[in-house]
Amino acid sequence: MILRLPVGPSGLLLAMGLMGLGSCSVYAPMLPGAPQLRDKGQAEVQGTTFLNGRWEGAVTYSPVKHLLVRAAGGFKEDSRDTSYFRGRQYEVGLGGYYPLGQRWLVSGLGGFGQAVSRRGYVQPSLFLGQPYNVDFNARYNKYFGELALSYQYSWLTVGTAWRFSQVRFTSLLYNDEPLAKLRMTRLDPMLFMRVGPDEGSLHWLSVQLSGGLTGVPSSTYTADADDPHQFEYRRLREGQLFMALSVVLYPHRLLARPTR
Repeated sequence: MILRLPVGPSGLLLAMGLMGLGSCSVYAPMLPGAPQLRDKGQAEVQGTTFLNGRWEGAVTYSPVKHLLVRAAGGFKEDSRDTSYFRGRQYEVGLGGYYPLGQRWLVSGLGGFGQAVSRRGYVQPSLFLGQPYNVDFNARYNKYFGELALSYQYSWLTVGTAWRFSQVRFTSLLYNDEPLAKLRMTRLDPMLFMRVGPDEGSLHWLSVQLSGGLTGVPSSTYTADADDPHQFEYRRLREGQLFMALSVVLYPHRLLARPTR
């Protein structure tokens, strides 16, 4: 049997109380690429950890000038029984870049990805009923496009990236019972700062700090008050903040003789 939020004042208070809690969505945004490549033959390998314990790895390469190819994957393990998030995902993309002088760089990527994820938590009830366990089990495909703009000055690069994703669930279970296969549009804006020398013995290494959010624009869907699972769908659409720390390696610099 599927349990739902009580209707009435208690349900409203519960929803208000949950606004300050972390997201319960099974969607996990992958870090937008925003590669710092400016010529053919250049590449970067990026390893990323998120504050919630997710891990990602990505490789971006420019086989010819102005062209980008990228592959990335991520995972999250969680052994807890009631409140957990675990999943695996990958994506591949194709795009391009264009330097605007010596300091500015604009890039874009588009691609496809797939994910398997599972999230569990305890749903509280403030006045009526008892708290109960919730388990979402999902598989989804996504199509994405992103744009990035960055500015480099000496050892510091700052920039922003905006990713637009169309997410299509191919399997969606709520407490082991199937829900209608949801589609949603996600918008993932991000700011980042990358630190690393262009010269010297460590010119092949950079560190990046990223922060952003993911959400579903209200203009992209219409809530159906008569849908008995509207509360569950609302939880799946919830926004979330993310922060990540990345180590970036440049193989083309590692193989080249450092300048002094």
